[in-house]
Amino acid sequence: MATKLTTRRPILCQLTGFTPLVSCRSHSGFGGITLNPATDARLRGIRRRQLQNQQFEAERAREQRAFDLQKQQTRTWQPGDVYSPRDLSPAEMKKWKKRRNPTTDIFDALSLNPLHMYKNIAVMSEYVTETGRIKSARDTGLRRINQRKLSKAIRRAVSMGLMPSVHRHPEILMLEKKL
Repeated sequence: MATKLTTRRPILCQLTGFTPLVSCRSHSGFGGITLNPATDARLRGIRRRQLQNQQFEAERAREQRAFDLQKQQTRTWQPGDVYSPRDLSPAEMKKWKKRRNPTTDIFDALSLNPLHMYKNIAVMSEYVTETGRIKSARDTGLRRINQRKLSKAIRRAVSMGLMPSVHRHPEILMLEKKL
């Protein structure tokens, strides 16, 4: 049972009918490996996808670095603001990050009674933490009497069901997310 080999395909491939992925024919004279055209196309596709993935990862890393720098930027700049390079330093940004407590009582300045504001959820939620606790007078900057009235108004709004007791009002949280 003699078989005459007329092609350059390896014997195993001629007998089985499979096309090899890699053949050891040397077309270049260097004894290099040549690939099947289908395999070559697949490898080019894989290389192209790898390059696209690398470009995507590089772009994502650039965006992440920009986002990290933006988080460090605590001061909000308005159009027309003039600043020096020192204003962009971390030490200067730290100063802007600190929230200063109000020095004047806002209810006295506007001549309002906090007890009458219990229906105004937007005002009441400014004096409540994210977990629903009433802020202290040191944090709100109110006088003792107005702090007590405000606390009473908040407790009244919670007991009437106007405000949630364990977190800030969802509408206020949604507005804060948009800003």
